[in-house]
Amino acid sequence: MKRGSNWFFLAIAGLAGFYLITTMITNPAALLRQAAILVITIAIIYFVFRYFMKKRMGSDYSSYSKAVKQSKRTANETTHSGSPSKTVTPIKKYAKRKPFKKKSSSHLTVIEGKKGKKKNRALF
Repeated sequence: MKRGSNWFFLAIAGLAGFYLITTMITNPAALLRQAAILVITIAIIYFVFRYFMKKRMGSDYSSYSKAVKQSKRTANETTHSGSPSKTVTPIKKYAKRKPFKKKSSSHLTVIEGKKGKKKNRALF
């Protein structure tokens, strides 16, 4: 950020703070009214934007939201199902692990450079 824009931002923030303090002292009802209007305007813009974006997403978004609801439902059922007196023995899925092998990165190539060559100082 440039030095001039930093001072500009600080000046605007200072003026906004000064206006906020003077309005709180002189006319707090107007400040509350302005804050309420700002919150209502932001809420209207948010819901209109969300409504149009939901239409634009179409069936992909609706299928995604259905999948999310279903996964949440199944997660809640698995945590609430079963009595606490029963003990469940864990299944050892990972008992027979295979050793981890590194994959070779065959897609990488070496680019030959000019590191060993002497520079011609006359061209500089």
